[in-house]
Amino acid sequence: MPLPADVEDAFSCLPLALVRVGADLRVQWCEEGFAHKTGVTLHAGGDLRDALERTRSLDAVERAIREGVPHTGHVITRALRQVRVQVKPASAGEAAGAWLVVEPSGVDDEGAFSQAVQEIARSVGETLEVDSVCAAAVVALVRCAHVRRAEVFLCEEGGDLRRVAVSDLAGTEAPEASFDSQADPFRQALALRQAQLGIQRGYGDSMGSIFAAVPLCAPRRTVGLLLLYKEPGTSFSVRELDLWGAAANQLAVAVENARLLREAKAALQVREEFISIASHELKTPLTPLKLGLFTMERRLASGQPVELATVLKSKRQVDRLVGLVDDLLDASRLDAGKLALDLAPLEVGQLVAEVVDHFRAAFERPFTVEVPRERVWVRGDRDRLEQVLVNLLENAHKYSASEEPIVVTVERSHSEARIHVKDHGIGIPGADQARVFQRFYRARNVSHRNFGGLGLGLFISHSIARLHGGGLSMCSAEGQGSTFSLALPRMAPHDVKRLPHRLLLLDEDRAQEAAAERVLLAEGFEVLTARDGAEALRRATHLPVDLIVLSTSATQGQTGVFLETFATLPRARPVPILLAGDERPWWAHEGTALCKRPYRPEELLARVRNVLSVERRPPSELPLDLLSSRS
Repeated sequence: MPLPADVEDAFSCLPLALVRVGADLRVQWCEEGFAHKTGVTLHAGGDLRDALERTRSLDAVERAIREGVPHTGHVITRALRQVRVQVKPASAGEAAGAWLVVEPSGVDDEGAFSQAVQEIARSVGETLEVDSVCAAAVVALVRCAHVRRAEVFLCEEGGDLRRVAVSDLAGTEAPEASFDSQADPFRQALALRQAQLGIQRGYGDSMGSIFAAVPLCAPRRTVGLLLLYKEPGTSFSVRELDLWGAAANQLAVAVENARLLREAKAALQVREEFISIASHELKTPLTPLKLGLFTMERRLASGQPVELATVLKSKRQVDRLVGLVDDLLDASRLDAGKLALDLAPLEVGQLVAEVVDHFRAAFERPFTVEVPRERVWVRGDRDRLEQVLVNLLENAHKYSASEEPIVVTVERSHSEARIHVKDHGIGIPGADQARVFQRFYRARNVSHRNFGGLGLGLFISHSIARLHGGGLSMCSAEGQGSTFSLALPRMAPHDVKRLPHRLLLLDEDRAQEAAAERVLLAEGFEVLTARDGAEALRRATHLPVDLIVLSTSATQGQTGVFLETFATLPRARPVPILLAGDERPWWAHEGTALCKRPYRPEELLARVRNVLSVERRPPSELPLDLLSSRS
């Protein structure tokens, strides 16, 4: 009996779909509406393998068709959907090949979704610990839903994913235990905040299975991923993914609330620690200050003179209070993002020399400064970088014996300037080193009674370094000392070349001084002049001076004041002198450069440029007489 003409209309009412393929897997006939039923797009003459993922399950279907044997199994489509396939070999006398009966294998189980959500909600009600919430969620999903394995990954700082929970109903020795957070489904799920499907190949004896990467989307950010693995032979429907996406969002809110609670507890603990430390540190200088003021008040009331030592002691306590308050204000500005920098060209060697010189004057202990011959320029806030250096040197002095040297080294690399402060003190225990740059943190081997402070200095210094585009790092061993390294980006060479040379011009003849100043300024030099050498040098301390032009006709007293002041000022490197006059004075070295005076513009500029060019040459290229004159 022939088939009715409307037989294909009847096929459209069935959930199954038919396709006829040859032994070469080419499609010979495909039921109308096949793609709508199965999600697999096929056309006559096309290759069946082009529409399916290459897995062992597809290999089994292909083998059954070629060998003419029946087979039932599941395959994965290019759209990452799983379908069930029955292979019926062609009858004898028919063309080689087989009929394939294809049907979707996904499920929409709102009951399972509802039950899982209730389980998660109950777990959240019992605890707000992040790991506990995630562990309860994966167990509920495996118990209530059609999934074989569930995992939760949370986003860490730096963008890494950390596995925090895996269903206890799944074995640990599985392909899923090896997780690549950079795989496409995971990156796309995090970037798009939408569920993505992927293939887990070769799990045990199975032919492959599908997993879903569902993002955990809190209101303000994506906090992680929920991974769901199906049993072989089942897939995720669109409706199912929507349901699990909603459940994942509820889990994300729970995770975010748990994190906020943990951070709030940590903040309260920090607050309590701060109040304890601050009250102790602020009270420590207040007590002797109050006693000192009481003593001064009593002596003044009785008509007795106030001793200078009492005033100085009180002043030291006031300075200590000011330092504590400044640290608190800086920490507050950093939290609010209001710590502004006043950036300007800064020569690192000169800054280091000046700061260390202040410490030499204040403390009787050895300091060593090592700077490269070439100047090292950065763009920085001088006051803030001085604050960092002072903090590092104070710590080195505080935590090491007074007879031990403190070594400060300036290092010049291709793109960075580095300042190393090394001491031979008590060092920092290994367990504390990861936390030394946190606010209010004090190492365990530091006595609060013997070593005061709020624990803010390194936190502020580290933050200032980062605001400059650099960093602050540390290398330490308990009992062997510490080395703190401040790294700052160097100025670009073309920017350094545009910086003007800085000249110090000292001439007792105001007319000659003005004439030389006009000539040098016109050529782009920065010129400092003053009525005497001491004032000029004081004006020149913060930035390095490239050259001193000194008149030989100055009186012996003027020259003596200049030389005495010059010898006491901090300098990272020797400063060359150009003498202006007819002959060298008795105190000048034979190799010291000389130019005529009254000044002649061409000769003055030529002499200045010649001395500066000699200073820029490597030491190996300098003449021996000039090297000896610089020693």
